[in-house]
Amino acid sequence: MPFNCFFPLRFCWVLLSLLPATAAAQLIGGTIVNSATQQPIPFVNVGLPKRGLGTVCDEQGRYQLRYNLAYAADSVRVSSVGYEPRMLPFAALLAGANVGLAPLTVPLTDVNVVAASVYSRTRTLGLDKPAPMVDFGMISNELGTEIGTLIHVERRPSLVQSLHVVVKKNETTPLTLRVNVYRLDAQGQPTAEKLLQRDVLLTTGPPKGVLTADLTADLTADRLVLTEDCLLAVELVKSSGPGAPDVSKLRFGGALGYGGQCYFRVASQGAWGKPTMKSNVPLLGRKLQIAFYLTVKD
Repeated sequence: MPFNCFFPLRFCWVLLSLLPATAAAQLIGGTIVNSATQQPIPFVNVGLPKRGLGTVCDEQGRYQLRYNLAYAADSVRVSSVGYEPRMLPFAALLAGANVGLAPLTVPLTDVNVVAASVYSRTRTLGLDKPAPMVDFGMISNELGTEIGTLIHVERRPSLVQSLHVVVKKNETTPLTLRVNVYRLDAQGQPTAEKLLQRDVLLTTGPPKGVLTADLTADLTADRLVLTEDCLLAVELVKSSGPGAPDVSKLRFGGALGYGGQCYFRVASQGAWGKPTMKSNVPLLGRKLQIAFYLTVKD
């Protein structure tokens, strides 16, 4: 399966396939609920990390997941912002009962008062001006497929004002995208830890333009202060049209430059990968970048 991007023909792309085998696949369904209230939780990630197989619940907490009997001994990871993630045997899903997630208990921390003058300058972090001949698409039509770019936080702390996604072409039915900001590990690789404290959703609409999520409307809920580099990504969580979504008709801006590395994953809870590139001209350390960016004050 080729990596879903466009570039001048002198470049070619090599992708190590992460897609699971789907022979003899069947569908299993269920509901993810708040274990304290028994209310459904929307847009929960459900997946088999070792298989690269997963999905996202709908607004009523319902999911459908393809599987085959070879997965019976596997573990399933279920996670959502604001709840304790769970690893459980795949047999628990086969049993058909609701799966409960416990609300996350956030310990009280010391309050650090930061002078207003600290956040005095507005800056852009990430790629906000894509190249004319470069664009990217998601690699899979599965709910939970994700694409992102590393963001270097130059001045720390930086208070995030808004999140931006540059759409270069949109010819698909409306899609709902979740914007995720992930913590990096000691080696600079994306982890499963999300830095945003709630779901931030964007809906594709115009044929092209910039999709923006403003985090200043509710500072209590959305105050995001970055003190480290991170991964800024978008995840497919809903399609409003009939049948499976066609992400090949949705293109994001991009560039080949010296900024953040591009990452992707095929399915919810799957492993992150990055494309490799062969070229007949020297790359001189340049990497693939996607036109996702943050507006911050530092």
